[in-house]
Amino acid sequence: MNNQKNQWEESYQKKDNFVFYPHEEVIRFFSKYINQRKGIDTFQKKHAEAGLPKVLDLGCGIGRHVIFSNDMQTDAYGVDLSESAVKFAIDWAKKEGISNPEEKILQSDITKMPFQNNFFDFIISHGVLDSMSESNCRNSIIDTCRVLKPGGYFYCDLISGDDSFHDPDFSGEEIVQDEHEKNTIQLYFNGNLIDNFFSKYFEIIENTLIKRTSITTDRYTSRYHLILRKK
Repeated sequence: MNNQKNQWEESYQKKDNFVFYPHEEVIRFFSKYINQRKGIDTFQKKHAEAGLPKVLDLGCGIGRHVIFSNDMQTDAYGVDLSESAVKFAIDWAKKEGISNPEEKILQSDITKMPFQNNFFDFIISHGVLDSMSESNCRNSIIDTCRVLKPGGYFYCDLISGDDSFHDPDFSGEEIVQDEHEKNTIQLYFNGNLIDNFFSKYFEIIENTLIKRTSITTDRYTSRYHLILRKK
């Protein structure tokens, strides 16, 4: 993991992953399962927690979904492998008026997170679990299950091998050669790999495959968007 940590530090130092707006599917997940925004300061509660639900952004990067989670009236946490990303996320959170963000946005290997068992009500993760080796991904899923409460919901998305560049139903690891995230690992998923990694720990509530096709080239890429509930 140390070698990959170095690659991600380099990527964040180049600002390859400086994204400031929440992903549409994360917004959908919040609206359906946590809180739905009805006005500037009004929300319709979708969760069953008595107080603010604890939400972890797994692989939070510079903190866009931590900021969004806080705006959506939750107790927001984040964890990321990159020290550079975490420092930026903490600084951003302070500017947004979040109290003591250095206690909630932490640098950590997500295969061994510094949180108690059953600590979170919800976990979200965008573009993270498919950016590591199969073994690290499997261990991250196990630790995600550990820190999520029984019955808690987990949203994540995963790159699919169903694209213009691979054989049908491809899965497996590749080293990224493009300048964006160069030398990091890209882990491609298919249905079998999803079942193999998740079904022991989670019930799959939703599994949606979203394709993006270029009309000019006919090439396409696709991603799985999963909503899972801890068994």
